[in-house]
Amino acid sequence: MTVAKPVLRHMDVLSYMLGRWLLVTPLALAFGAITGTLEFSGLFAIGMAACAGFIDSTLGGLTYLLAMQRTSAYQTSTLSSTAPVWGVASAILILGEPSRWQVFVAAGLAVLGAFFVAGHRLRIREHSIGSMYGLVTGLLWGIAETIPAKLALDAGMSPAALLFVFAGSGVVTIALLLPILRGRFPVRITRRGAELTALAGVGGAFCGWLLWLSALGLAPASVISPVRGSTLIFALLYAMLFLRERPGRWALLGATLIAGGVVLVSTVA
Repeated sequence: MTVAKPVLRHMDVLSYMLGRWLLVTPLALAFGAITGTLEFSGLFAIGMAACAGFIDSTLGGLTYLLAMQRTSAYQTSTLSSTAPVWGVASAILILGEPSRWQVFVAAGLAVLGAFFVAGHRLRIREHSIGSMYGLVTGLLWGIAETIPAKLALDAGMSPAALLFVFAGSGVVTIALLLPILRGRFPVRITRRGAELTALAGVGGAFCGWLLWLSALGLAPASVISPVRGSTLIFALLYAMLFLRERPGRWALLGATLIAGGVVLVSTVA
């Protein structure tokens, strides 16, 4: 989430999206082959993994980067971090997981924390198009990271195989969009952009998704989803360390609320 802002100064949206998932696909395949965990378990699981990849990496990735281009990084990250709410709601309503007050409170704390991390002054009307993209991103990510991913795992698919299909689906669908969108996003690739893309691909997309899918296979989606709100804490930390941003007291309060939600949801995990 943090790398996306500087990378867009050195690379166009489509090249960044495609390059990141092109890197993840062979990494997931190699990891699964080396560890002996490349278990696909049937067409249904493969279809769900591909669906998750299209919704999250292609549609969600595009709306997130479009939001990042149109409004501030903190506002984009905050609005897209409503994903835990949609993840909890969809897990309970669609997957039929039991409703627990802790997960609803934790999801609420994650969103409230995101609001304060943004400095409690989201100017949605001022940046209406970017804000809309950010909210749509949260919805897409919340659904993709719980429903199809959880169904694939429950069908017996391993996290490594799921990530391989997920990333491959992203590569294919992004490539299909290139002829349509390339005119709007001309090719622009620099060495710095390629380096940042590699960092985002290995650190965020490969390692992050592999850990997320492993966690999702060990507990109900409605319990794990609020933990996703903790991404804002680390985004805040990375912004301080690498982008030289200095959070105020409201951002620290928001991080505390998010951490509280993570601790609360861990009591029912």
